[in-house]
Amino acid sequence: MVGAPGLGKVIEWDDARGFGFIRPHDDDRRLFFHIRDYRRSGRRPELGELVRFRLSRQADGRWCAQDVDRVAQRRRGAVRRAVSTDAPRIGWAPAMALLAGYAALLAWSLAAGRLPLAVAVCVPALSLITWLVYAADKRAAQGRRRRVPEIHLHALELAGGWPGALLAQRMLHHKSRKRSYQAVFWIVVALNVSAVVAWPELAG
Repeated sequence: MVGAPGLGKVIEWDDARGFGFIRPHDDDRRLFFHIRDYRRSGRRPELGELVRFRLSRQADGRWCAQDVDRVAQRRRGAVRRAVSTDAPRIGWAPAMALLAGYAALLAWSLAAGRLPLAVAVCVPALSLITWLVYAADKRAAQGRRRRVPEIHLHALELAGGWPGALLAQRMLHHKSRKRSYQAVFWIVVALNVSAVVAWPELAG
């Protein structure tokens, strides 16, 4: 089964074995491709190069890349812009430390009477909902179906579900590389933390 064409970057290449992986620019999948699927006869794929490809579903149900073709040299500026959209991914240890610190802040604010119980209870509930919506969007991306608008994901994060979003980004490898998305996400995190700290003043 052949899917829609896409644009991505070669992130792994094993020249001895003749295969590698492409990361599409619209999600965080790793798409397998073989040298026979590479159209540039006489040259080999290179790490970091921008390529066009066509999605194809294998017999085991996994998606791979076929008809892989390097983007023309005349679009070198587009290559640099596309590569620059990749954001650094936060590791598990910093992510867990951040979530633990936020949980401690919520617990302290609740014990000190600075935060209503309803607000503290909403955080895990909204985090679960946000994680599930991320998972649904990931499945939609893989199946080339209609996606969840980014503004809806950010709205869930802003409402208090950002811990679930952070976990989904790490566990599902989704929305963790797009620089523009990550910029808004971390602003949302800062706003949530600031709101918890300043809750008595905001509520008053």
